[in-house]
Amino acid sequence: MFRSLYLRIKNFIWLVPAIYTFGAFILSIIVFIIDLNFSSKMPDFYSAVFLVGLELAETILGTIAGSLLTMTTITFSTIMVVLTTYSSQFSPRTLQNFIRDPITMRVLGIFIGGFVYAIFSLLFLREGSVGNHVASATFGVLIAFICLAFFAYFIHHVATSVQVSKLIERLAKDLLDTIEEIRDKVEKNNNISLLKVTPMEPLNLPDISEVKSEKFGYIQLVDTDILYKQACDQGITIEVKKCIGQFVSEKKTLAVIHHDGDYKNSFLQAITIGKERTTMQDVEFGLQKIAEIALRAISPGINDPNTAIECIRYLGVGLSEASKLDGSYLVYYNDENEVKVILEQKPFNEILHTSLHQIVHYGRSDVSVMGAILDALFDAAEDNNEEIKKQILHFSEYTAEKIDKDSLTEMDLEYLLEKKKKLAELIFKS
Repeated sequence: MFRSLYLRIKNFIWLVPAIYTFGAFILSIIVFIIDLNFSSKMPDFYSAVFLVGLELAETILGTIAGSLLTMTTITFSTIMVVLTTYSSQFSPRTLQNFIRDPITMRVLGIFIGGFVYAIFSLLFLREGSVGNHVASATFGVLIAFICLAFFAYFIHHVATSVQVSKLIERLAKDLLDTIEEIRDKVEKNNNISLLKVTPMEPLNLPDISEVKSEKFGYIQLVDTDILYKQACDQGITIEVKKCIGQFVSEKKTLAVIHHDGDYKNSFLQAITIGKERTTMQDVEFGLQKIAEIALRAISPGINDPNTAIECIRYLGVGLSEASKLDGSYLVYYNDENEVKVILEQKPFNEILHTSLHQIVHYGRSDVSVMGAILDALFDAAEDNNEEIKKQILHFSEYTAEKIDKDSLTEMDLEYLLEKKKKLAELIFKS
């Protein structure tokens, strides 16, 4: 339940600016109370430093409000420019990485909060309600300096974000964090196993019921902790029939319940379906984001093979880690070794093909791109088990078959053949 709530909160772009806005409103009330009750009682030194005249305070706060509104508009325009750049040059799937960037939302929230503080402080400053000298303008000036500092930091952040190397690095880190979280869960819990075939134990339960989807979209999250608890409490087995990231339609089967009588059907709360895929549990989608940047880079309109090569190198790292999660089913057992939850997932060979086959197809006439793919396969195969190596060798043969031999020279073909031979020697030597 917590992970599902966290995913929903991440999708609320307005949440961080709303928190800063509310905080600024509370601050304006606190400062007004200080002006109302304590300004006249301050020592002369503090009054001379922190308090200003009422007319000057109104002028300062009015200027700050107008300036921050302008800065907010510039920031929003900058965000739109960056989003356009991400969509046109990188991939539409990478937009959410910048939109949900905490720095972006924090800067926008600080500007809006500063504007709200200045406006409400002006509203509270009325002749007769406060003394002739107030501290509201002093706080407004401090907020303005903070906003300027964050504006400079935001410009630096935007300049860094539009660099494709930084974007690829962030996408790769996001992918590796997802893989590491799943691996830790499997390795540190003795009741969780990765299997190639469906366990037979659920067939011992006589009755089978289906859980249908109530809406269409992508499966973003499956809270296995909730499913496991419900399965143990009710003495049933829950078999989730759709993989993370798979698109489902309304009234399609999401899960199958193996039981021997009555049970409470509250399983849909553990399966989050949304309009777009996320990388919270979806390893394949994390790889797809990097692959799409590579595809855009080798397109005739951009023709940037070096960016594609960098993407392929990170794909090799991601595939090497993803291979540690090879299996068709993620199975949860109870303490009596009874199967409680079965979660279908894509095996490594399918993830490998999905991640690289489009790059192989569109880069088949570029020797540098094809060489980078073979290098990435070599890195993924190194220090891996025999079964994974065979799958990688099979894909390398597919890659070699897709090479456009008519557009490459004999030297290029020899270069690629040598890389494929090196990969085969690594695999057969083990």
